[in-house]
Amino acid sequence: MEILDLYDDNCKKLNEKITRGEELKTGKNVMLSVIYIKNKENKYLIQKTSKTKGGKYSSTGGHVVQGEDGFTTIKRELNEELGINPENDDIKFATTFKYPNKNCVFNVYKLVVWNLNLEQIKLQESEVESVLYLNKEEIEKIINEGNFLESHAYIFKNYIIK
Repeated sequence: MEILDLYDDNCKKLNEKITRGEELKTGKNVMLSVIYIKNKENKYLIQKTSKTKGGKYSSTGGHVVQGEDGFTTIKRELNEELGINPENDDIKFATTFKYPNKNCVFNVYKLVVWNLNLEQIKLQESEVESVLYLNKEEIEKIINEGNFLESHAYIFKNYIIK
């Protein structure tokens, strides 16, 4: 059972908690962190989620649990989902924003020009089926086909490739 801190629509932490999965009231949000990893060939590391997680493509990320900040969450998720531990200085904060029409706020991070060999990755099989590097056009094709996690597609289009 995950306990999550709550945030207002301006991404400010409230003095309230919720158990993951509980219904959220208007003006109260959970926080998630995602990261986009781009290599020197200008391709992004994309993961296909496991069948139990929907089998869609996405970036790496997850819920910010009680007591964590967005950066700590992204470090944890990189380790859990991919088995990697990049240097703190290599991870760059991009933005925090309120996701439209949903009760969540996102922290967005980038890991740029970090060459990660796919053989180095140790997948958390309960969450991630596979990983691959794709260029912008290949990702946009998957998004347009409806095979990319909606929130991660929104972030890619509005905060990564802009």
